[in-house]
Order: sequence, then structure tokens, then C-alpha cells
Amino acid sequence: MAPFRPILIALIAAWSVSAQASHEIAFTEAQMQRLGIATGKVVAGSQVQTDSLPARVVIPPGQERVVSAPQGGLVSGLHAAKEEAVAAGDLLAEIHSPELVRMQRDFLQAYSARELAWAARDRDKQLFEEGIIPERRYQEASSRFQQAQANLEAQRQALQIAGMAQADIARLEQTQQLSGHLQVRAPMDGVVVDKPASVGQRLKQAEPLYRVARLDPLWLEIRMPVDRLQGVKKGAPVSVPCASGKAHVALVGRTAAAENQTVTVRARISGGEDCLRPGQFVETRLEVGAGTARFRVPTVAVVRNQGKQWVFVRAAQGFLPVAVTVHGQRGADAVVGGPLRAGQEIAVSGLAAIKGAWSGYGGGE
Repeated sequence: MAPFRPILIALIAAWSVSAQASHEIAFTEAQMQRLGIATGKVVAGSQVQTDSLPARVVIPPGQERVVSAPQGGLVSGLHAAKEEAVAAGDLLAEIHSPELVRMQRDFLQAYSARELAWAARDRDKQLFEEGIIPERRYQEASSRFQQAQANLEAQRQALQIAGMAQADIARLEQTQQLSGHLQVRAPMDGVVVDKPASVGQRLKQAEPLYRVARLDPLWLEIRMPVDRLQGVKKGAPVSVPCASGKAHVALVGRTAAAENQTVTVRARISGGEDCLRPGQFVETRLEVGAGTARFRVPTVAVVRNQGKQWVFVRAAQGFLPVAVTVHGQRGADAVVGGPLRAGQEIAVSGLAAIKGAWSGYGGGE
């Protein structure tokens, strides 16, 4: 550099005068050769993707159900193993519950009370119609029947919440036989993703037996640095390491994690259940150029000045500084947006000389 220093100083003085006139940083071909200034092409980047980003495959919350013990008791049987596919209505577990026996007894007592109240109401109705009793007595009998009916329905609802099917409750009405045997069935089609209970275990009411989930579609939760969010939009394609799966951005988070300044970007995956599994960590890329102009330029062609990022575009008499926004990197290229055109020439070496001349005009970093 020492032999070129006097030439560089003289050139900077001349460039300053020229730049003040037109913002163009003037260079002759001879000067460019002496200073090692070379140019490269701006490449269209409509399919530009971000760098590889970590992501985790998760189950959407609406597709997951916890199957818990409807009543406390002893687990006498478990009929599905972890990772096993189940269909809605499949028998999952059997529980022997003393509490269920007490509830059935209360139901039968309410059932008997309702039958007695019903008979009393019909008898008083007949007596009233024959003029033997006053209307008030018939109305009191009707009120007692309605109360008994409401109590019976409350007991019926309690048995349903406890896990008894309508057919089992009807059978209880007919046979009057109590049973503490409770069957727990799958609430939907899915896969058993967790089985915290074991046979012989005593469970309290609402303690979990199984966790069942539907695995299509799945979500990708991507942690993306805040400073690279620009250009990431809902609907943007997301690459996934699975030939049968496709993913698109469904949500861009509004808050950033304080510890690492990343934002959650959520993508919805369709297909891919054969090669993507909940909990799996994968590497993915987002297409940030959807619907907007994006370009690829060599990373070395981007310089910073006064808090902005610039490239030097070849002009008739030299170079024009053009502000750009860097959206990410891919290999040796930067993904940028700005007033560029594909095929334009930009400076890719000798940047120090150009920036020095520009600083003489506007002050550089």
C-alpha cells in the first residue's frame, strides 16, 4: 500500500470535489486498476432463503387431549401403549372406583324418589279432578315431582361426568345393580404420546392416564434473531427436511426472548408425519423474498456508513452509493433488499478506496 499512498491522497481530494457535485464517486478505469477495484453482478433473488435456522416440531394445542381418571380408584387395566395409534371410542383403561359405587347409589335413591313423587302427583291429580282434594294439594305434589326429577337429572349428569356411558346408566336403572368398574375410552383418533399411569396404581380424580394427540398437521417453532425478521411474512414458504412435507409461516411472534433476542416464527406443516416427529429438532430455512424484490450480492460488497448498509453501484463516471437492507446470508452472499436491478455491476473489491473517497464527501465510519 505504501507506493500507492500519495496517489490515494490526491485521488481523494479530486473525488471530493466531484462527489459534491453529483454524489457520484468518480473513478477512471486506470484508477480502478491501480486501486484494485473490481466489480461483480447483482443476482435476482426471488427464491432467496435465509441461513439455516433451528426449529422444533410441536403438536398444535388443539390436537392434544389429556385422558384423566374421571373418578379416583385403582387402575386395573391399561389397554394402549405409548406410540400406539388409537381410534375414538377405543378402550384405554379400566378403573375400580368406590366413589363410583357411592354415586350410583345416590342415583338409584334419586330414581326411587322420582318414581314415588310421580305416583303421588298422578294420584293427587285424579283426586283433584274428582273434587276430593283442593287444587293447592295437587300443585304441591306437582312441585315435589319436579324437584325429584331435577335431582335425578343432576345425579345422572354426575355419573356421565364420572365416565359412565348413557347405555350403562340405563342398564343401572333397569337392573339396580351397583358396579365400581369404570371404563375409560379414547376421546378421538390419534397416537398415544404419553402414558403416565401404570396398572395397580391408585389415582385421584382427574389424575392423567394418557395423553393422545393427532399428528397431522404439525407446527414448526423457529427461533429467529430479531434483526433478521424483516421480510418474514405470513404465508412464506419454509423448507423442511422431509420430501412429503410442506410448510408455510402461520405466525410471526410479537415478543422477543430477553435472553437471546430471538422471536418465535411458527410454520404449519402439512404432510410429513412419516418423517417429522413431535419434539424433533430440525434445521430449516425461510424464504424471505416472497412478494418483494430481493437480491444476492457478495457479502464483501456491503459496507456500513452512518448506521446504514450500502453497496457501490457502477455508474458512468465511477460508483453511486446505494442504501440496502440485509435480510440474511447464504454462503458467501448477502440477501439484500433495496433499489437495485438484477445484472447491475457493484464493487466487490477495493472497497476501502471507494469508501475513503466517499468519506471525503459525506464522512464515513
